[in-house]
Amino acid sequence: MSMNRSSSAVLSVALLSLTGLAVAEDTPASKPTLPSLADILDASGLKLTGYVDSTYSYQRNDTDKTSYNTFALQQAAFTLAYQPTSGFGALVNVVAGQNPYLATGFGNPSPGQGSGTTGFYLLQGYAQYVTGSWTLQAGKFLTLAGAEVPSPVNNTNVTRSLLFAAEPVTHTGVRATYAASDQLSLIVGVNNGWTNSQDTADGSDKTLEAGLSFTPSKALAWTLQGYYGRTDSLFATGSGPVKANIALLDTVLTWNATSAFTLVGSLDYGNVSSTSATSSASWWGIAGYANYAINDQWRASLRAEYFDDRDGYLTTSYPDAQKLKEITLTFGYDPTKHFEVRLEGRYDDPDKVDGFQLKPKTYQGWVEAYFKF
Repeated sequence: MSMNRSSSAVLSVALLSLTGLAVAEDTPASKPTLPSLADILDASGLKLTGYVDSTYSYQRNDTDKTSYNTFALQQAAFTLAYQPTSGFGALVNVVAGQNPYLATGFGNPSPGQGSGTTGFYLLQGYAQYVTGSWTLQAGKFLTLAGAEVPSPVNNTNVTRSLLFAAEPVTHTGVRATYAASDQLSLIVGVNNGWTNSQDTADGSDKTLEAGLSFTPSKALAWTLQGYYGRTDSLFATGSGPVKANIALLDTVLTWNATSAFTLVGSLDYGNVSSTSATSSASWWGIAGYANYAINDQWRASLRAEYFDDRDGYLTTSYPDAQKLKEITLTFGYDPTKHFEVRLEGRYDDPDKVDGFQLKPKTYQGWVEAYFKF
């Protein structure tokens, strides 16, 4: 009996083995899995991100009833970064589009702003070295000032603020950041020029920057930054541009009141000194943001601003003050983490100067769609 059982077992194993071979022969060999580009970049320590941003806008002003509407490829950008926690690294940020550098939809349409030919722009490009608590950067990088940035993906509104238009955007120079603790960082730097800090210096003019970033908790963050340098005065002179000292002090406070509700406040004060041919001038402005996540896909963002060009320097209404106000409401819908559609309405309300409406009251409507990776 045991012999018969043993023979049966051996026969069963043999049949199963033959069946397995037959199945293996009938099944095509699986293709080897190739690593994706993201896997290759991650393995090498590189990080690639980017976005494509397009808009439709309609604008109308109350002065001459001029209307304006257009579709635009605002920006297409990528950032390639190698930024280890210690040692050498680098970052390159290239932007292209009909509006690669200027603020999307700020104020009234102007050449190169929502119109014109497609161009490429190196927004950032710098090398860095990290050692201990220090990070050293040399090249071209974004400003410390302000609550908004050139990238639409990192802003909550479609259009940029009044304050954004009065602040530097990029700087070319050197910057050192010292992380005093997990909560406090101190920053100093020396850069070329002033506005948008020219890639090549305007003569020997340099701008000094200093800032601090304080994050006492996950709910609260505060930054304070200042710039001091020299620039061509905007006051007209008969003999051409006159150099003047200029300063900007900026602070931003962010409060995450709940997981769904965030408040942001931004305050600027600027001053240009007098020279033998020009007078001094100052300006200040404040912006407030209320951001609310309605649910996982819908959000709303309200921005309100007041800008007082008390000597008419930036708004070219010298010697009369020009006061600007704007309010913007934006709804965002993102069905996936890579895609968002925004609907925005904006109203700009400048005060009259000596009974004249130097800058028109403007109504704007925007539809924006972007894909990010």
